Amino acid sequence: MSDSAKLLVAAAAGATAAALLLRKNDEEAPITSNKRAQIIDGKKIAAQLRKEVKESVTLLKATHGVAPGLAVVIVGDRQDSAQYVRMKRRAATEAGFHSVDVALPESSTEAEVLDAVARLNTDSKVHGILVQLPLPSHMNEGRVLAAISVDKDADGFAALNVGKLCLRGGEEPSAVACTPVGCLELLERSNVVIAGKRAVVVGRSNIVGMPVAALLQAKDATVTVVHSKTKNISKIVREADIVVAAVGQAQFVKGSWLKPGAVVVDVGTNFIPDASRKSGRRLVGDVDFASASRVASKITPVPGGVGPMTIASLLKNTLRLAEAAVSRDNKPLTRVSSSEQLSRKDTFLAKRSQSPRPASPPTTQVKRLHPVPKDIVISQACTPLPIERVALKAGLRSDEVIPWGRHKAKVDVRKVAERMKDAPDGSLVVVSGINPTPLGEGKSTTTIGVCQALGNCLGKHVVTTIRQPSQGPTFGIKGGAAGGGPRRRREWTFAGVASMASS
Repeated sequence: MSDSAKLLVAAAAGATAAALLLRKNDEEAPITSNKRAQIIDGKKIAAQLRKEVKESVTLLKATHGVAPGLAVVIVGDRQDSAQYVRMKRRAATEAGFHSVDVALPESSTEAEVLDAVARLNTDSKVHGILVQLPLPSHMNEGRVLAAISVDKDADGFAALNVGKLCLRGGEEPSAVACTPVGCLELLERSNVVIAGKRAVVVGRSNIVGMPVAALLQAKDATVTVVHSKTKNISKIVREADIVVAAVGQAQFVKGSWLKPGAVVVDVGTNFIPDASRKSGRRLVGDVDFASASRVASKITPVPGGVGPMTIASLLKNTLRLAEAAVSRDNKPLTRVSSSEQLSRKDTFLAKRSQSPRPASPPTTQVKRLHPVPKDIVISQACTPLPIERVALKAGLRSDEVIPWGRHKAKVDVRKVAERMKDAPDGSLVVVSGINPTPLGEGKSTTTIGVCQALGNCLGKHVVTTIRQPSQGPTFGIKGGAAGGGPRRRREWTFAGVASMASS
């Protein structure tokens, strides 16, 4: 080989080595640039969102006389939780919300927390419920969160809402987790195009990572979720047009990981030592802001980025829940308006009942025992349903029910009568005076049989009362023991009850 050829080969080899070295440095060292990323101002966007919520609240009050109600349950005296609750209360008050705080001592039992949630579930002035986490270690957070009515799930953590979020083209959830939906608000209000883009979510928590991935996918992004078991995270992140960091590690995502021009949303809140601060520490995110801001086109700061959006999104969620409650309450009542229509309906249902129908599963499972146990054993084996579910099945509204614990309640009959005063008249059927049969069936067994016949075969709405001494005072049946009369009948007989069976 000539000397010139050797020089060319050496030059080519040197160029290749230099290129490899540059590529290696490109992956490992921060990319420096004089250009800084545009800061996505979470405080400004959150203020605009709260203003819009306040305007909608004013309209809701003017048209329906309803103020959205937000209830927060806090257990214990953690300073960070207490401060966050105060911020929520202040924001709710400024937006015109009805605000309720339920503060319980750390020594409270899980049952006491569940009772507090149950009371809020039936409070018609409360449309959104939030349980401040974390709860004390002796409580099951999953059980407590599951006790919140899905119609009042302000945090969007209910299993039904999470499931709806993940369904493509299905019914929208009544609420979405506040921080993830706040991230999407930041992107959309900053004119970031999501459809067709590659998005990488760093972290897979149920609170942020997984919901924000579902939201991005619903906006037609191609989404990758990376986590602690993912290999070559930096390589995957470098392919992303949009990066959402929610891993819970200070300055985890480096600027050298980012594609030039990427949009970065930093959800992290971490404290690191800082001797220059009076507190001795400072708040940083999951992204190394100094290096990332030289590469990204847009980036959220910490603090002042995602944080303010969380409370604003909570207010928006609660407003939506209040609007949904008003919509449900204003649905027209459907009642059979004449005896002729009742007769036709009865005939139709009776014919239909003769043909086989798929059996619907019972609300509580039936377990047959042989020999038949005593009544006290049967009653103690029963798991009562929450009274708000029973009231809902009966067509009652939350402000018409006065709960007494989790399994008992009184019904404000006057409110029911007032609500239904303009509804067409229905029919009230009282079945009483049931006696044991010659075949040995007792009064309760016969009563349940009548209930099944009216409910399953004729499709009537049936309320059955057993083990109660006298139905006279309840239904106003005239008699010496009952002490009733026409006035009592007027009080208890109201429009719209289709049928009722009682022992």
